[in-house]
Amino acid sequence: MRGPSRQAVDRVTLGALGLVLVPAGALVVGTEPSLAGRLPSWWPDGLPGSVLLSPEGLTDLRGAAWWAPSVIALGTVLTALSGLWFISLCGRGVRSGRVRLPGPGGDLRLRALRDVLTRRTVSVEGVERCRVHLRVKGRHLHVRTRVWIHPHTAPATVQAPLSAVLTEARESLLPYSVTGGTRISTLGHRRSRTR
Repeated sequence: MRGPSRQAVDRVTLGALGLVLVPAGALVVGTEPSLAGRLPSWWPDGLPGSVLLSPEGLTDLRGAAWWAPSVIALGTVLTALSGLWFISLCGRGVRSGRVRLPGPGGDLRLRALRDVLTRRTVSVEGVERCRVHLRVKGRHLHVRTRVWIHPHTAPATVQAPLSAVLTEARESLLPYSVTGGTRISTLGHRRSRTR
């Protein structure tokens, strides 16, 4: 989850790109001869059959020593910045190992959350041991729990308390949406072996 300042930067960047690309695209489309007659009177006139950069202008630019390195450098920088921006947007909370909750000091480590959920699950009567896996994607947290119960415990008797643990986590982690799945297995009887 990103903070409000990060969201504002993302929105301003996308808005600025839109303000540049939409009018540029509209201007290019407006030079199309089949559309020129249907455009409003205030639309800038594009000469029919003209291009944004004439062949002579392109030849002059290619002849300049600065043109090719500048185009390559600009393309490389824009690609690198776009890639870094994309990487920072994807999985930011997962890499940091934290869940960001609203309020001061609202950072919660995933390891601490996993430990608490493990302790709460093992405290359910009839549960011998468990393993909890957490996956964060955006504002969604998925809890996958593997539970082993005692041999004489019926799985139906632990389902309601295990659901209560997940419900408690769901209420504690707002505004995250929390889903979960639990796999219940019964431990086998251990036979004593003598040598």
